[in-house]
Amino acid sequence: MPENSKETVLVVESSQTQVRIITEHIESLTYFDTVTASSLDEVEEILENNGEDVFIAVLNLNIKGAPDGEAVDYVLSRKIPCIILTSTFDEKIRNRFIEKNVLDYFNKGNSNGLDDMVSLIRRVHSNSDIKVVVAEDNGTARKVMCKLLERLNFNVFAAEDGSKALAYIRANPDVQLLLTDYEMPELDGFELVAEVRKTHTRDQLAILGVSAHDSGAITAKFLKRGANDFLKKPFEVEEFSWRVTNNLNELDRISSIKDAYSHDPLTGFGNMKTFLEQGREVFNSLSKQDRTPVLAAFNVDNLLEISSKFGWDAGAAALKKAASNLEQQSLGWLLSARWDGGFLILAEDPEILKNDLVAAQTSFAKSAVGVAGERFKATASFAVCKAGEDSLDATMSKVVTVLDKMQSIGVDSFRFV
Repeated sequence: MPENSKETVLVVESSQTQVRIITEHIESLTYFDTVTASSLDEVEEILENNGEDVFIAVLNLNIKGAPDGEAVDYVLSRKIPCIILTSTFDEKIRNRFIEKNVLDYFNKGNSNGLDDMVSLIRRVHSNSDIKVVVAEDNGTARKVMCKLLERLNFNVFAAEDGSKALAYIRANPDVQLLLTDYEMPELDGFELVAEVRKTHTRDQLAILGVSAHDSGAITAKFLKRGANDFLKKPFEVEEFSWRVTNNLNELDRISSIKDAYSHDPLTGFGNMKTFLEQGREVFNSLSKQDRTPVLAAFNVDNLLEISSKFGWDAGAAALKKAASNLEQQSLGWLLSARWDGGFLILAEDPEILKNDLVAAQTSFAKSAVGVAGERFKATASFAVCKAGEDSLDATMSKVVTVLDKMQSIGVDSFRFV
């Protein structure tokens, strides 16, 4: 599970129609819960009582008790990042947003804007696991960039020269982003990029060159040495955030392409071909070591009825929602895959696996699935096979058969077999 265990989005909007649209968009595309408020009093009450669960807020500037953005100031004072939704936009409003240090602003009447909003919410939540290095010898510029990155929820390491940045990256090969100035002591930006590229490719670590030099040659040299992008100082806060986010999104996209042949495109879980190939090997290896593999089948209940009642997109939406809930419990599993109306999970400890799946099952039943203007609840059932079998295939047949019989009798249940 991500280090950032907060999973609730606060939506502040006076229009109930907009509240429904916004919350449906968030809940249908993510596993996050939403809590809503339509006045400053409600915002204060929610954050006083449940503020520890909220990791980000989406707000309209004009609500009851806060006609001029006072709710934004209050939420920011609680150290909660804010996204603004607005139906109007001009340079004066933009400057207000920037001055308030909000993450970004989107047009709430534009479906593309809502998609971008959800993308940013997901990015901010996942950023807590991402290491970023800032190599900049100018103390003021270094502090500015670090502050902007920390606002986006990154783990930031600040280095006053290229050699310190390189040492950190070598000690932390999982760094995903480097921002580097050109002119630095010890090791300049060009040399730093060249050294980093000896061990990290463009699709493993994104590099953003930064310089105040007004020269196209600086940009070209950064890119030729292996930088992914370039940013000229002084920069706009929006441009900085978008370039950082877009470069990390590109890393995610490349990773997704590489994984596409082995993963289910709907849910992101492994596909059955890969599960069988790798699972048989893992199952046999564990069995030879006298370690009993455990297999579980987790299915959405009444998937055909959901599709028939709410449309065939609804069945896919329910599977995606179930996958999101399962993903949050998947730490420690050996393998997992999407199959038919649900998922298969291979692990070692039956009690831990059961507890993981109960948590995912409970969360799924509580959350709403949204599709095409409809919102509905769904449940899931699962079975865990802890008895030793001769092969993965035999274990799969056993657990799937049991789960199928369970679902024909009732829903929202689980069983050891």
